[in-house]
Amino acid sequence: MNFSEFLKLMNADTHINISSAIQNGGCTIRFDDSIDINLEYHNNHVYLFSTVMQIMKPLSDNFFASILQIHLFGIATNRCWFGYDAGGQRVILFCLIDLSVLSAESALMHVETLIEQTEYWQENLPKISQITQEPSKEDIINKRFKNNLII
Repeated sequence: MNFSEFLKLMNADTHINISSAIQNGGCTIRFDDSIDINLEYHNNHVYLFSTVMQIMKPLSDNFFASILQIHLFGIATNRCWFGYDAGGQRVILFCLIDLSVLSAESALMHVETLIEQTEYWQENLPKISQITQEPSKEDIINKRFKNNLII
């Protein structure tokens, strides 16, 4: 399968401008009115990625260690992997598909998997961020104060 054929498969439900996507080497497709999947084509491979969390404040080292552990071998993420886009201040989830070896059905299954995983991690990654957040100096002082309070 080539990129044009892949886009035609996707076009049935999404109504993308195929010629523009081919000329630009990719496009963004919105699913379920809330999930944007970006497609970038390079050397018969399509990189699919989607934002799973905007970064609004500094994240702890524990958070990044956690997401590395979560996607170890792609097991917990169904062969998708987390990435960090420092310029866009976001955590992304991505997968890579090789069009030269996949059937149309397999290629669409990868897209569906990324959509499902994006939905799941958009909900759960912020929770992990909160759990792994390092306590502020104020929190540490308050805890020490409460522990040393004599009644």
